[in-house]
Amino acid sequence: MENAKSYSGLFIISPELLETMGDVQTRIKAIISENAGEVVSENVMGKKALAYPINKKSEGIYYEIVFNAPPASVDKITKQCRISNDIMRTVIDKRPK
Repeated sequence: MENAKSYSGLFIISPELLETMGDVQTRIKAIISENAGEVVSENVMGKKALAYPINKKSEGIYYEIVFNAPPASVDKITKQCRISNDIMRTVIDKRPK
């Protein structure tokens, strides 16, 4: 992958989906792969209390993923994740070299 940069994505997933967390993880990885990205590592941080309610929920499942992708595809990945009803918040940051 030429021009690929390293990114870190943090996703807050609806707490009701703890049982089907594997499906949500697979969907997020598929979105990254469809947009010319490559997953490097992932970490399910578990269910945690939110600083403020999101969609009337006070907890969320935190899921972190590190991936490489061309800079142009990061906006597409972010948009597709924000459309999903299962993902309450999406934050993608460029990782330092």
